[in-house]
Amino acid sequence: MSPSTTRSGSLDSLRGVAIGAVVCSHGLAGVGIGADPDSAVMALGRGGVTLFFLLSGYLIFRSVEREQLPVFLSRRFFKVLPSYWIAILVILALDFTLPAAAHFGWKAYAADALAVADLLGTGDVSGVFWTLLIEIKFYAFIAVQYAVLGRRHMHLVLAGLLALEAVAWAVRGHGSMTLAYFPVFYLGIELALAEEAGWSRASLVRVAVVTGVLALSLVAFLDRMNLWSAGYLVGSAALFVGAVRAGARNRVLVFLGITSYSTYLYHSLIMGAVFAVAGLPPAAMFATGALVAVAVGAVFTAAVEKPFVRLGRLLETPGLERRAP
Repeated sequence: MSPSTTRSGSLDSLRGVAIGAVVCSHGLAGVGIGADPDSAVMALGRGGVTLFFLLSGYLIFRSVEREQLPVFLSRRFFKVLPSYWIAILVILALDFTLPAAAHFGWKAYAADALAVADLLGTGDVSGVFWTLLIEIKFYAFIAVQYAVLGRRHMHLVLAGLLALEAVAWAVRGHGSMTLAYFPVFYLGIELALAEEAGWSRASLVRVAVVTGVLALSLVAFLDRMNLWSAGYLVGSAALFVGAVRAGARNRVLVFLGITSYSTYLYHSLIMGAVFAVAGLPPAAMFATGALVAVAVGAVFTAAVEKPFVRLGRLLETPGLERRAP
């Protein structure tokens, strides 16, 4: 097995851990276990999201270095947005057809479709979309950053983001989820650089310093789950280093990781529907909802996500796949 295959299996396994944490958090809360917003159960979902952001920072940095800008933007577009927009259309269809469904105004749908709901304060039509809005902004931001600076001044950019977060908190009097979690992507970048350096002692020290600084920023600037979020950040960094260095992988986690995006988009919707009709004891209802959600995620991965990714690859201009050395 090649090192790249081993790394891919490790990364997919880490994605599997992340989506497992999110599904468990929302599913257990849905059956009445740990439903309090500040409970350990709900914090578990925040931990899964933190691991997703860290993985995105690592992978997107590697992609933006390897791919020319048009290819980078095209691949991010076809990977993320078609599935995201179809999920919005599914919610809209349910909004129109089910009297008991949550009903949203056209502004909420438009703001989510344009990925600006967090900026306009309109609220999301799905409780899981807030993370995707942050991801999409990071893709655009890192593309511009790399076009201007390359890999230079990464720590300066991170310091600027933390300073912006502090200013926004001082002006607003409360935190911003987008500004609080945006720097987490840069921990993923730091991990990519550490791997490139062969996990040298100096690179691991830099990872530890960045992790500590970002953990403190989460404690300082988040309005809720401060300590939980900081703890999960530290744990995610340690888990990443351990799993990637050891080449750890698990077949079930790899499957969950490969289907994680579609599962993430639909799991709350699917589990909510199962919980509404199942009439089972809480543990059985949670297990049933989680299994159905994973199955639906696998279907949407095969029927929507992968075909759009293939379409994007077919539309790429030949010769633009890689940056010039």
